[in-house]
Formats: sequence, structure tokens, C-alpha cells
Amino acid sequence: MRIAVAVLLMWASSCMAQSGSEPALRHRVPGSDSTSAPTASPGGKQKGTSILPPSAQGEFMLDETGSVVQITIENGTLDGYISKVLDGQTASLTYFFDRTTINGDRLTFTTKQVHGTWFAFEGTIVRGDAASKQETGFYRLKGTWVVHNETDKSQSTATVNFKSTPRGESEYPDLN
Repeated sequence: MRIAVAVLLMWASSCMAQSGSEPALRHRVPGSDSTSAPTASPGGKQKGTSILPPSAQGEFMLDETGSVVQITIENGTLDGYISKVLDGQTASLTYFFDRTTINGDRLTFTTKQVHGTWFAFEGTIVRGDAASKQETGFYRLKGTWVVHNETDKSQSTATVNFKSTPRGESEYPDLN
């Protein structure tokens, strides 16, 4: 009889706990048994307002080895990664964005640390000098670039002007 009452009480309490809201995934707060709705996107990606054209998203060349920054803006949230080709090798490391902000045409990001190194950027995307989106440099990622090195406790700062890679298909496809 006691077991039946205990089972009935557990069932009743679980029904009441679930009746308070619609079923949904909830963000679990570390060190807590409760759940709460997130106030920002995962990893510190702040939601903002972008005035950049959708075609400004995409890859920007860091150097001639094939290293790139990938920029994505969805629903007011900046996301992306850096794919850095290792010196003298064909392998690359990927540094995913950890913290980001976007406000109008201004954007900032800091990547996650990989092997003691991480990157930070603050700047904008501007129109480049190329005539069409299908050419390298139609857009430019322009601003301040910081490379942090945890191993030797150093950082280097540079003003950068990275060219976009070609975007989309030609307006007039080749019919040959």
C-alpha cells in the first residue's frame, strides 16, 4: 500500500511539473538543476541588427595559402570561423567564433583557443574595388586584427583589409 501511494505521489508531482509550459528544449545552467531560457546565443554570440547586404556574408582571404575567415549573419547573430592553413603544410586548423557582436555595419568576434592561439577582430565589411561579386575583393573585411598566443604570452595587432572570395553565380551564365 505504501509503495502504491509513493508511486501515485511521484506521478502526480511529475504531471504538475510538466503542465506549466509547452514542451521545449531549455538551456541548462552549469552547476544548477534548474533550466532557464538563454539570454544570448550559445558561446556569447550577441544578437544585434545588421545593415550589411546578405551577399556580404561569405569567405574573406587571410593570406595566399588558402586561410580564410567565414562570416555568417542569421537573424541578427554573427557567426563563423577561421580556417588557418599551417605554415608549410596542407593541413589547417579551424577556430570557431566564440564571442560575437554586430551593430549596424560594425562587427566583432573572438575565436575559441586552439593550441594556445586565438584571434580577435573589430571592424566592418565595406565595398571593395572589384567590379562584380564574382571577382575577388568585391567586399573587404576591414578593421583591427589581433592574434593572441597563450604559449609565449604575447599578442600582435594589425590593421587588416581582407578581400572577399567570389560570391554566387554570374548574372549571365556561360551558355557554351
